[in-house]
Amino acid sequence: MTIRYPLALLLLAPFFPAFGQDTLSIPEAVIQTTFSETAAASPRNLVTLSPEVIAGAAQPSLDGLLETVPGIDARQRGPWGAQTDLSIRGGTFEQVALWVDGIRWSAPHTGHHLLNLPLDPEDIQRVQVVRGGSGALGSGGVTGGIVLHTGPGNADETAVSVEAGSYGWNRIRARHDWGEDQTRHRISISRAATDGFRDNTDLTMTRARYAGRTVTDNGTFGLRIGGMASAFGAQDFYTANFPQQFEQVGLWQGQLTWQHKLRGWEVDAGLHHRSHSDRFELFREGEGHYVEDADGVLTSDSGPVPTWYQGANQHRSAVSGARAGARRVSDWGETLLSADFRREGVVSNRLGLAEFGRGDSSIYALGDRRMNLDVGIGQRAEIGRLTARALAAWNVNSAAAGPHFIPEASLSLRIDETGRAVAFASARRSVRMPSYTDLYYTVGGAQGSQDLLPEEAEHLEFGYRLTGDLSDGHRLVLSQHVFHRWGRNLIDWVRFNGSSITEATNLREVNFSGQEFSLSAQATEDEPALRYFTVSLAFMEADETSTGFESNYVLDILNTKADVILGFRPLDHWVVDVRWSAQDRNGGYYDPVAGAEIEFEPVQLLGATVRWSPESLPVAAHIRVDNALDVNYVDIGNVDQPGRWIRAGLTWTSGQK
Repeated sequence: MTIRYPLALLLLAPFFPAFGQDTLSIPEAVIQTTFSETAAASPRNLVTLSPEVIAGAAQPSLDGLLETVPGIDARQRGPWGAQTDLSIRGGTFEQVALWVDGIRWSAPHTGHHLLNLPLDPEDIQRVQVVRGGSGALGSGGVTGGIVLHTGPGNADETAVSVEAGSYGWNRIRARHDWGEDQTRHRISISRAATDGFRDNTDLTMTRARYAGRTVTDNGTFGLRIGGMASAFGAQDFYTANFPQQFEQVGLWQGQLTWQHKLRGWEVDAGLHHRSHSDRFELFREGEGHYVEDADGVLTSDSGPVPTWYQGANQHRSAVSGARAGARRVSDWGETLLSADFRREGVVSNRLGLAEFGRGDSSIYALGDRRMNLDVGIGQRAEIGRLTARALAAWNVNSAAAGPHFIPEASLSLRIDETGRAVAFASARRSVRMPSYTDLYYTVGGAQGSQDLLPEEAEHLEFGYRLTGDLSDGHRLVLSQHVFHRWGRNLIDWVRFNGSSITEATNLREVNFSGQEFSLSAQATEDEPALRYFTVSLAFMEADETSTGFESNYVLDILNTKADVILGFRPLDHWVVDVRWSAQDRNGGYYDPVAGAEIEFEPVQLLGATVRWSPESLPVAAHIRVDNALDVNYVDIGNVDQPGRWIRAGLTWTSGQK
């Protein structure tokens, strides 16, 4: 199924003449972490999901929205947000930065929990996917980032949604928006549950969140406070040797942001705190699983747990921080200043050192903490049709030796005067510190390493973007990006042939080459039946393979990924959203039953949503099917994914619809 690069190049030729005659309309796409430029002029490879696309998908989790985004690899261990590892351009789940409403979120315990979010997809107004590592994204954004924009709605209304589906799926959600023009509020709460598609794949998840915004003469203030809790059967999640695993996580997060225009500068600042708890049972406890016998030993029908097992892993991590940024446009162009400080810590019964724990009498007798500072200064200047950008950024971490210099520079050229055709090139550097799991985890045949070095990568990218407005009310965008990434000290969990230990290690240099091609259309008026359409191809190759060992993260990349997203309105008040993805993954996983490594098979995933939303009624209905082809597949390890999954729901809205 591997498709070679020339195929995408051949697909481009028919479009060049047509775009030379189109009228241009460029939408704004500002990312708070970088220069405030238009999307068409930006050299960054950016994908934006609009509110219409988000609503059309009717997904209860962010990973479902991102499954068919070009360049995104959503490797699910559990469905509907139980746990998903997002990677960008062949990176690992630890190499993705997450920004929410101007604040960088992080999960120092393990990136597996980065997407434990206290917000529902219905709360998200826009999703931006930045493909390619950058100092502007902060340390950790080695291969790119996810930028979420949320907030209260502009209309006073209350909405209640209910949903049911296959495998005992049920979900209920309520939200309320209220306020005046200058001050807006939103409260939302949801609960979802499923019995699971097989034994030990059940899930319950609860989310609650407040979002507020106040505009004053002294600036715009934003407040976000949210929490989530989930518990799920983690069948085969981290090892197939002990399949009956279980995990329970909890989180609360709060942030206060401020934006203002002051003496020619656009300034923003924020304070934030994230508290996360995790209880992981390698042997699930409870009725029908493992229970204590008369001697206090966990036992099931298959026998007692191994003598080396010391009970559940329990971790609590906390991140507190502050950030500030400023932009100024002058005769010299645009100047950008930024600083982001985070204090990251963990207490645990498995991870860390005794000196940072809470004492021998506490469950959390071990721990660790570190300080992280990202600072940057950048300049953008325009000379005729040429735009040059440079950013000098530094990362200082108390757990690393010396600061890391992570600069970036880019050039973009408007090929025509209006800017409807743009070519660009960029060079960047990025860095990531090991997670606490990478450093310390030593349970169940896994071995972390305190000798791990920070990951580093250099990036080189070339591309072009053509944008035009068609006569039938659609904006058409064609783009292609070719990139190369030099990776050093990449952290992977590997199992060498003949060994029963999976260990964290720094791989020698691994280089990645790839390209992405996409053609998309978005309706700019309300009349067209075709609302949105995207077809994309992504290719990736690494100059190393996992020969002689099993790579859990770094080398099991998607060699080829093809995606189609289509939204159309066949009748008034009806919208159909169709998503198709074809994926061919490198590498494989070890099957303890077969006693051999199993190669990942190519997979095609098809899903669709039908929504009915009459203007004359306060109700809307939808039905969605995922994995419509009922494909048997795995994204990672031995973790089976659900077959065909059908859901249906109703939403009642009171107020302005």
